[in-house]
Amino acid sequence: MRNRWAHQNPFSTDDAYRALDSAGRLLTAISASEADEIEKIKMELLRVRFDEQVRGEKRKVAGTAIESQATGGFKPWREVVNPHKDVASGRYQQAEFAADLWQVHIGEGSDEYRKPAEFFRRTYLTESLKQLLTGAVRRLAGQAGDPVVQLQTNFGGGKTHSMLALYHLFSGTPPGELLGIDAVLKDAGVSKLPAVKPVVLVGNKISPGNPLTKADGTVVRTLWAGVAVGRQESL
Repeated sequence: MRNRWAHQNPFSTDDAYRALDSAGRLLTAISASEADEIEKIKMELLRVRFDEQVRGEKRKVAGTAIESQATGGFKPWREVVNPHKDVASGRYQQAEFAADLWQVHIGEGSDEYRKPAEFFRRTYLTESLKQLLTGAVRRLAGQAGDPVVQLQTNFGGGKTHSMLALYHLFSGTPPGELLGIDAVLKDAGVSKLPAVKPVVLVGNKISPGNPLTKADGTVVRTLWAGVAVGRQESL
């Protein structure tokens, strides 16, 4: 890819993304800090590609006078729902691709993921998600509930979203500000949320080859050390 670029040979957006992805995987494998920068470039490339697609669709619509007729008596979707502002304008943030627990934990990302009230306002509480939150509330309140929950879904099935829901539920935000949580408390049989000091560990942010040094000088080399230090910091 470098040679093709140096000799001014054309290559597609897909070629560029594949090259960036390969470089990112290599940098991650050797625990290089530049891997995060590659990830940002990949997201920007996807945004540019989306912009190009939007412009292409606009040109296509402007160049034809034929309006497709709705079939079966259904209205076109654009007459029924309003897309999110980012989508309607042809631009959307990196956080729109996927939820990121680590970004939220360090205070980054868009408001719909980072702010508890906004997160629950934008989140539809499915029955399974309600059961997860209810079980967690019961367990932490000293009642019934599983001490360990293993989330098993396909890619994009909502594992990170579920963890973010737990994270924000016990963030200290008053339950009255979290849409739908009143029903969770009712199902759990409690009147208020128990006090919780959470610890966040994100596997792909832990590198055995690069020990993490905390502000107090403590060197974290293992997963369990991360749990212990995180717990100590939350006290």
